[in-house]
Amino acid sequence: MSVNPEYIEQLVLDEIAGVITPEDSATLNNLLVKEPEALVIRNDLYKQYSEHPALHDLPNTLSVEKVWEGIRKQRKGYAFLRAAMGIAAAILVIFGSHLLFSPGARKSALAQKELATTNNNIVLRLPGGQEVNLGNSQQKVQIGDLTLQNKEKKLSYVAPSHYGNQTATLVVPQGKDYALTLSDGTEIQLNAATKLSFPFSFDGNTREITVSGEAYVKVAPDATKPFLVHLPNSTIQVLGTEFNVNTYDTDQERVSLVKGAIKLGTNKDSILLHPGFSVSSSQEGNLHEIPFDAEEILSWRQGIYIFQNANVKDMAKVITRWFGIQVIVDTPTKAHHKFRGSINKNQPIQVFLDGLKFTGQFDYYFDKDSVLHMQ
Repeated sequence: MSVNPEYIEQLVLDEIAGVITPEDSATLNNLLVKEPEALVIRNDLYKQYSEHPALHDLPNTLSVEKVWEGIRKQRKGYAFLRAAMGIAAAILVIFGSHLLFSPGARKSALAQKELATTNNNIVLRLPGGQEVNLGNSQQKVQIGDLTLQNKEKKLSYVAPSHYGNQTATLVVPQGKDYALTLSDGTEIQLNAATKLSFPFSFDGNTREITVSGEAYVKVAPDATKPFLVHLPNSTIQVLGTEFNVNTYDTDQERVSLVKGAIKLGTNKDSILLHPGFSVSSSQEGNLHEIPFDAEEILSWRQGIYIFQNANVKDMAKVITRWFGIQVIVDTPTKAHHKFRGSINKNQPIQVFLDGLKFTGQFDYYFDKDSVLHMQ
């Protein structure tokens, strides 16, 4: 067989779960025609899972434990699949969107998330030091002759000329995400735990902003005013393009170019980046260019984070950042186990945690202070 069986299994599991993309569906259909073994794998998986009640609407009285118990019974006779799915990824894909919690479990999950973000609001710090709480509701804020429009988690503004190049700072806390349109039409989408400093207008010869965290930037073209993005250890120069910046790891910044061309420079090196490539820069200023997987790098924009050979400490960082939950790894010996899979920010965190627990390698609980313990 010329194609990895695990790849076919993943495509079929996505199809069963109803989350397969049109591109992957076409790939799967092509493989079913050309690879006889692919059809065998597909039929076996459908027999194993397609009639399982967890893939359909469940009554609220059916507990999570009963669902997992039924799945374990079905999996006992399928050793080949068990070996291929020794990680949580496929289980998370199947049940991440379809598993319904009992009322008590769902209420608990939502309460945990709400507790973590109650006093954790998106804030705009104005040049004079005043702070504007943008909150979650749509609102129009008038501050003197400055007009702020907060609509559908996106900020736009009309600033008077006397504001000039005065700098404001937008702070997006853990558990939130937000977007901003600058005065020149540049659009910026900010991930959780990200800070953006920007002027209300670009009056000089350049357009300059500063980003700490992760952001997707769609720069409005203006050949007369180069756009500069300052990161903690480097600076990006563009004329008009789309790219992603990630500075969460203080030891390594990463810039991924989607469209156009950018020049990234540090105090030691510089590089001209082309679409489909990303460059990493260290605190020492060294630059390394490699191709990147757009689905993996940009999925955060749809509320999905994809793990590739991530350990528990890496996952704990994402959980804290996306859900505002403090995480403690109680079992150090398990902290470096590798996993691949995905986490959906739009679902209760328990969906992801139960998928990890199903692997048999981890357990978890929330203590009385709502701190998540992974064991």
